[in-house]
Amino acid sequence: MNLKQVYRTVRDTFRSVVRNFCENTSLHGLRYVYGGERTEDSLPQRNSGMLRMIWLLVCMVSFGFTMLMGLIAWVRFRTTPTITTIETMTYPIWNIPFPAVTVCNINKIDKRKAKVIIDRLVTEYGLSEVNATGLLVAQASLVNFETVNTTYIELEYVLGKMGWNPDKLLLELSQPCEELIKVCYWLGSEIPCPKIIRRTRTDNGFCCSYNVDRTMQPLLAELNQTSPRVPYRPKRLSGAGRHVGLSILIDVEPDTYMAPTKSYYGAEVYIHDSADFPSDADFEHVAQPGWDVTMSVIPLPIESSSTMSQVPESMRKCFLPEESSAQSRENFNLNVCMAECRLRTILNLCNCTPFYYADLRYFYSLRTDDSLDVELHDVEFGMDCECKPPCSVLNYNVQTIASQRKSKRFVSANFGGRNVSMYATLNVHFKDIYCVKYKRDAYMTWDSLVATFGGIFGLCMGGSVLSIVELIYYFTIKPFTLYQSQRKGKRITSNRNALVRPYVSRYDSVSQYPVGYFSRRNVLARERSAGRKQIKQCVPVKKVATYLDPQKNTISFIY
Repeated sequence: MNLKQVYRTVRDTFRSVVRNFCENTSLHGLRYVYGGERTEDSLPQRNSGMLRMIWLLVCMVSFGFTMLMGLIAWVRFRTTPTITTIETMTYPIWNIPFPAVTVCNINKIDKRKAKVIIDRLVTEYGLSEVNATGLLVAQASLVNFETVNTTYIELEYVLGKMGWNPDKLLLELSQPCEELIKVCYWLGSEIPCPKIIRRTRTDNGFCCSYNVDRTMQPLLAELNQTSPRVPYRPKRLSGAGRHVGLSILIDVEPDTYMAPTKSYYGAEVYIHDSADFPSDADFEHVAQPGWDVTMSVIPLPIESSSTMSQVPESMRKCFLPEESSAQSRENFNLNVCMAECRLRTILNLCNCTPFYYADLRYFYSLRTDDSLDVELHDVEFGMDCECKPPCSVLNYNVQTIASQRKSKRFVSANFGGRNVSMYATLNVHFKDIYCVKYKRDAYMTWDSLVATFGGIFGLCMGGSVLSIVELIYYFTIKPFTLYQSQRKGKRITSNRNALVRPYVSRYDSVSQYPVGYFSRRNVLARERSAGRKQIKQCVPVKKVATYLDPQKNTISFIY
């Protein structure tokens, strides 16, 4: 078989396969491209060329529409992996923990406490009062990262001789929580503040917090803990309103201001989750002397469903509680992750940590490392943090109302008739007993994606999984079976060459065949059974004798 015959064989076989597929497939419309309408007692009627072209165009449009809709579904699956919907509008607040409240005095150094250290620096170490005062004020730059005078950097070694490090010194010079928060009310009842207020270490210095699960211990020390920590159970409320919440009396002591980080008196208030590390995003308001601040908290809980586990982590961009990851450990949240990432970045670049990440293995100093400055020229600055929020998260929206008191002497009934004219009052409560709860689901999982593709395929082309099986069968197995059947048919045709003679001699012997075997009616019946086109009416004829010459394989009719 030469190349031309091979090409002709492949072409004919492919045409036959396409014709058979179009005439027998379950896909809609393809049978009209090659064939036509079928009748009960006849073969398919072949359509005209124009009608076949129309059906071919319709099938091509349907196929293109199928591909377009499938592409849209795939892009939506990749770009919109999750969807957040409202689960209920009446979720009770007693199922939600009360937020943590952190109060930070703007002044970082108490003038009265600093006076004692300044006198010691002057008398024992020979520093001038100006340099001693400036050295202590410069310690506040550890909070806001401001540049300080090089003179104070050179004098910092004196504090080391006195046994002070920045962490210990700032803690000693800051205002105690007992003096910052004078009076505390919880659920309308007065409670001693030391029982519910804790000293916390934040990136804004040492602050006082309520309803926190830990005293904001250094993250490095926490990572090195071997004994399990008892989980903290945050406080909850069963009601809403200003009398069902937290009320505190704040005294910022303006007369003791020595190193404020802002240009006014007051205390910064942060509302955050009890397991959260307070950040600038949690800042809500400044409580100033002579002002009443009321904060109405609206919780926004978002709970993830079980279908979120079917979405890859790279697509959903959040962590699930059951995932075994260092970032998804107990009480993980985004702010803690960012704080850890910031700490590791500072360690890599400067080999030191801010004081609120206190750890004895590192030294905190105002002094710059000259050798480090040379190395930092080759370092690309910026944090590379792989921090993702948890899929189930609790946020707090706060509505704040601040009002200034006009009277110089104001007695508040909410604080037991105390004179609060020189203080700031803060009230934090839930706004309503119900809130809106959201649910985060997977927008489309793999099974729903397959169902979407199947629906589009069935709608546009009337196909199913069996249609795909048909396509595979007709274009993989069918060509070989069709080619083998064609070769077998050619061998049978070449071996059988029968010649029909209409007139034979009457003397030929026909005794070996039954009477009427070669009658015209029987011949027509056999031809009809073979699928050939027959005449509509058959005229009966008399039985005639036939003679078969076995040697010549010839059939003769006798009339």
